[in-house]
Amino acid sequence: MSATLGIQTQTVVTDLWQAIEAHLTQEKQRIFDEIVNYPPPIPACDVQFNFLLAERAEILQALRQLHGILGAEQSVADQARAMHSFVESCQFFDDALQASLLAKLEGVLDEQCSL
Repeated sequence: MSATLGIQTQTVVTDLWQAIEAHLTQEKQRIFDEIVNYPPPIPACDVQFNFLLAERAEILQALRQLHGILGAEQSVADQARAMHSFVESCQFFDDALQASLLAKLEGVLDEQCSL
């Protein structure tokens, strides 16, 4: 029974990771599209354009950080804790999505504590 719960928990963590990755990839594409479609005048002097370039760097860093979480050899509980910390600190989630992801991750962590 415990092994089945462990497999189910790992599946939940993997599914949440994939949902987070899909959201960040979508945000990355939105930022890239804004940069590509930005009007031509003088981009280096344009505050909004510079903001988009900084946001592009931040989303790429967030994706690298996320990939490091699942790529690391660690327990399911450690992965869930790392993802929880990541979701708490990542600026690319609106409040509702962040709350939903955190609640699901807390459920995984609670389940791991009861094993």
